[in-house]
Amino acid sequence: MASTTDSSQTPKQGTSIDEALGQTEFGGWIAENKTPVLSAIILLIVGVFAFGGYRQYTITKNNENSDRLYTLVNEKLPTYEKGELQGADLVASISSSWQEMGYFTGGIPFIIQVSDALRKKGDLESAHAILMTALEQGGSAQARYFLLTRAAALAEDLGKSEMAINHLKEVLSSGVKYMEGKTYLDLGRLYRNSGQPDLAKTSFEWVVEKGEQAEFKKMAQLYLDETN
Repeated sequence: MASTTDSSQTPKQGTSIDEALGQTEFGGWIAENKTPVLSAIILLIVGVFAFGGYRQYTITKNNENSDRLYTLVNEKLPTYEKGELQGADLVASISSSWQEMGYFTGGIPFIIQVSDALRKKGDLESAHAILMTALEQGGSAQARYFLLTRAAALAEDLGKSEMAINHLKEVLSSGVKYMEGKTYLDLGRLYRNSGQPDLAKTSFEWVVEKGEQAEFKKMAQLYLDETN
């Protein structure tokens, strides 16, 4: 038996596109709005290609910037370590170049490298200053963790306990859980040394009750025993 088709569902030969689209509600809407629909499709396609192009540009640019900072740091650090460049001048040079690059996040490891070199030579002010420059630019929670923990240690060494406390409090509020017991232990020490025994006790108790590293729990308990 010859098969038949439903003529109501199949456009007749010679039927215009608009007439064919008009046979369904959605098709009718498209027929009435061809221009905005086509414009939206074109914009979507252009957007996809533009995003891909921008992403590739960003990757290429970051790689170029990383190479530039790597070269600069490896030129400046030996000069500084020989005593031929002042710490403040090293910080200014690296910070200025990083600023020209738009403070791209790939520069943070180089900033940490420079800060560690400055700290090793005893230039704590400059070491802390360059970390603060990086922190002012934002960055991921993970990157800020490494910046803040170093900044806290430097602030403590500089005798700026309140600043060190604020750095560690920001670490805890960031949600990053790396070495959380040590962060609370250090915070407890700072509270204790700055004459805030109640806050110190709370921090030490957190380490004892919730900390995971045995060595930090033991140290926190020793501090608590001293206060009891």
